[in-house]
Amino acid sequence: MLYEGEEALGLLETLGMVPAIFGADSMLKAADVELIAYENVGSTLVTIMVKGDVAAVEASVAAGAAAAASIGKVTARNTMPRPVRGVGRIAMAHVADTLPENDPGLRSLGMIETFGIVALMEAADAMIKTADVELIGYENVASGYCSALVQGDVAACKSAVDAGVRAVKSLGVEPYSSCVIPTPHSHLVKLVRRYSLG
Repeated sequence: MLYEGEEALGLLETLGMVPAIFGADSMLKAADVELIAYENVGSTLVTIMVKGDVAAVEASVAAGAAAAASIGKVTARNTMPRPVRGVGRIAMAHVADTLPENDPGLRSLGMIETFGIVALMEAADAMIKTADVELIGYENVASGYCSALVQGDVAACKSAVDAGVRAVKSLGVEPYSSCVIPTPHSHLVKLVRRYSLG
């Protein structure tokens, strides 16, 4: 999706990947906006970028920030009504993947994020053993934050995430964030597929 500053730009930045994806889902569902870019900035920061008219982008960013803050930390949010062309080029340096025509989309999505891969591997193992879910992705967003993504039906994802959280706590640590998205927005595939273990 090309972006040249012709529309408002909405930005949501979070600590960790799971709050960013959860926020992106809410952004896309809240208003008529398009997902244009996604950036794993480093040092655990992840940024979602959408475009649309000013009112839609403002509503989208507000909804995304509220969702992300409910499970993690929002580090920044902004609506830029008409950014200059150079800012558009920055956004395009991190363009979101396109959707393959034959992509089946996502079923319900369960995610958990931990500090360290030891806890994440324990969580992923518990998730898969507990419910009929498929491990579809993994990511390390740097500085020790690691995430696992599973898909299945809603009940299975809820059971899997609950089991993953319990498994992490059994190691004496707390998970950073976790959530279930019952019906992911179709464009969330652009974010999730990049973490495929395929």
